[in-house]
Amino acid sequence: MIALGAAASSHATSVSRPPRATDIQCLERCAGRHKAAVGSKVRLDGRRLARTTEVDFRGESGQVPATPTAVNGHRVDVIVPHQARTGHPRPMDSGGHGTAAPHVLRIVPARRLPAPGNFDLLGARVRPHKAFVDAHRRVSLRYRFRSRGAMNVKVKVVRGGRAAKTWTERSKLPYKPHRLRWNGMLPAGHAAPRGHYRFKLKAPGRPGHATHGFRLLDAKFPVRGPHGYGGAVQRFGAPRSGGRVHQGQDVFASCGTRVVAARSGEVQARGSDPQLYGNWVVIDGRGTRTDYRYAHFLHPASVHDGERVRTGERIGRVGKTGNARTVGCMLHFEVWPSGWHRGGPVDPLPFLKRWDSWS
Repeated sequence: MIALGAAASSHATSVSRPPRATDIQCLERCAGRHKAAVGSKVRLDGRRLARTTEVDFRGESGQVPATPTAVNGHRVDVIVPHQARTGHPRPMDSGGHGTAAPHVLRIVPARRLPAPGNFDLLGARVRPHKAFVDAHRRVSLRYRFRSRGAMNVKVKVVRGGRAAKTWTERSKLPYKPHRLRWNGMLPAGHAAPRGHYRFKLKAPGRPGHATHGFRLLDAKFPVRGPHGYGGAVQRFGAPRSGGRVHQGQDVFASCGTRVVAARSGEVQARGSDPQLYGNWVVIDGRGTRTDYRYAHFLHPASVHDGERVRTGERIGRVGKTGNARTVGCMLHFEVWPSGWHRGGPVDPLPFLKRWDSWS
């Protein structure tokens, strides 16, 4: 009986714990993340805030209470009341219990607030500086801006003055970090052409702001280690036994060297041919009609039929399976502009050398 009574008492104490603020930020009519004026809307984040009945601000003579405009379990919004001064706002329950926000909210004169409609970019960072179309690592834009309140921000990614894609970031808060990511694909599902790009940001009726540029590349060299192209026997069109000709380009590298997808796409076929190609896989180029074939892998391809593959994703390792067993470790690479076994392949060496120069 004593143990039960103690447990019940402990439970009652935990239920009656007061609201606790753990962060504060200004939402509207702001001079900064933790700077506001009388009439600004601010937000307290924390725990047990559903019990909040008022928020106390510091005033010239004691506390200045304000009625919340929105409350849920972890957030309360409130308008800064008249006579409020710089200090730690405190969410209160009906019993007068609460804890102050850990950050100071600085109350500034209204004249120090940004002018209505102003949009000033405080900072923007773009990473990486060299990106690949539809790779796992997307181009990331991080930005912060100053304004009197939440704004719709229009973001464009441009090349040579022309917009490749446009986003509208709705109701973004000033002074708070925001992030947008782009995979290098256009709205119609095609890959953006390689080149130099930059982001431009603007709010309705305000001048735009441009970020630093970045380079977008449409393919990645598939052999991720020291390599060579061999001689005439390894070239496209070189004669082979039985009246065949070589349909690709061989790239020599140490066995076990990582092989990645030159272009993103979907696995069309894979297999193992002990006589000619060894372990092989065919992946289409996303947003194109072109298919790419990779052969002589050390082991069966690490991706499977129908699987979605990103640019630069590992698909196998250099080996010497098939007829490469008497020649050496290599990747056999083919390019089929109209699709595998439709039309015919083309010389992949110009593609490989261009992609190689980007590595």
